[in-house]
Amino acid sequence: MTQDRQIHVHLVPEWVPADGLADGVAVVIDVLRATTTMTFALAAGAASILPCLEIDEARARADGMRAGKVLLGGERDGRPLPGFDLGNSPAEYTAARVRGMDVVLTTTNGTRALLAASAARRVLLAAFVNFSAVCEQLKAERRPVHIVCAGNRGRLALEDTLCAGGLVDFLCRPERGAGKPELNDAARVAWDCFEVHGPILEGALRVSAGGVQLAGLGYDDDVRMAARVDQFTLVPELRRDPWRVEVGAVGIVARHWAQ
Repeated sequence: MTQDRQIHVHLVPEWVPADGLADGVAVVIDVLRATTTMTFALAAGAASILPCLEIDEARARADGMRAGKVLLGGERDGRPLPGFDLGNSPAEYTAARVRGMDVVLTTTNGTRALLAASAARRVLLAAFVNFSAVCEQLKAERRPVHIVCAGNRGRLALEDTLCAGGLVDFLCRPERGAGKPELNDAARVAWDCFEVHGPILEGALRVSAGGVQLAGLGYDDDVRMAARVDQFTLVPELRRDPWRVEVGAVGIVARHWAQ
């Protein structure tokens, strides 16, 4: 008998249970903007992304790396950091800027969500821009799936919940053939969010607190770019020793966005 797959959504990193991810695969989501930006960066040819929690940690790590091969990127509360090479806008991470470079990145929410998920056996990064590529990776996984939303400073974020719900919807389709998945309540909430807001994706991102904040800071285009479903066919994946994000899988995939 096929064992039912466990699917858990954690709407903010603070709700991830201690030692609860050790035997599973984690999917980290920060649509506005870290996981979107990391996907753009790797698609543009960045060698790796080295996530750091704190600003001073990021500066120290970059200072210890080979000059001319590293860039400092990051933000706090949506704003670029003084003295950094890049902010957290996907539009900044072009091939001309990042190809062949290691990017040391610190963000308000996304890098913290990565830390919360780091105990999982495998950690993938998801956004709308690589949605179907992530679905392809999860399709072959039999381990428990933990979807970790970055949120915003401990508060739920509509855009992350919506993306999590899209993944739950994919994993629960009858054609997956893995029995009836076991969902936690947050997974059901996220699924409901997807059913309501999935058909109006860009509009939902624009009315979210994160979207309103970015528009107010002059980053309205970042919201539009984050809503481009399946722009890329690569999946960023967290590696260890050292802690870094690299391209984990890439290829032609079927389109799994249901709306």
